[in-house]
Amino acid sequence: MGDSPPRAYGEYQVIEHDDGSEEVEEHLAFMGLAIQQAHFALPIDTAFSVGSLLVNGRQIISTGYSREQPGNTHAAQCAIKKSAGTQYARLVRGAVLYTTMEPCSSRLSGKRPCTDHIVEAGVRCVVIGVKEPATFSNCQGVARLLEAGINVIHLKLLEERCLRPNIHLLS
Repeated sequence: MGDSPPRAYGEYQVIEHDDGSEEVEEHLAFMGLAIQQAHFALPIDTAFSVGSLLVNGRQIISTGYSREQPGNTHAAQCAIKKSAGTQYARLVRGAVLYTTMEPCSSRLSGKRPCTDHIVEAGVRCVVIGVKEPATFSNCQGVARLLEAGINVIHLKLLEERCLRPNIHLLS
């Protein structure tokens, strides 16, 4: 009594170079599509431009980018929200989310952070291109996801490409 089962933490993996494996090639291809989404976000001085892609197997479920929808929305939030009500909605649970930047763990606006949306949606793995720079906040997105039992893969070899849509904030 009173003993709770041990928590299942997610695994964190860093990929620093392309080893030519099918797995890495697939991650690079899907992250390339997420990077395209990031370039759709209109640059502003108060937030990053991020792109996201929800995938189950090789099936793209949904895409999203920063400020795509009304209300100061974030990329992961948009991708998850847009999948609801589609023929692919049932595929979100257990899906992989590709996002060019680490999902937010808190929001200055007081809105729910992307990590909450990801956990609630049942995403099993998040692939990030870059950890969020400390420009606006001390993001703890990766830690929050791992604590929730979600695996995180950091495609470190794509950091420069993932930061490019935000060059106006980082130079």
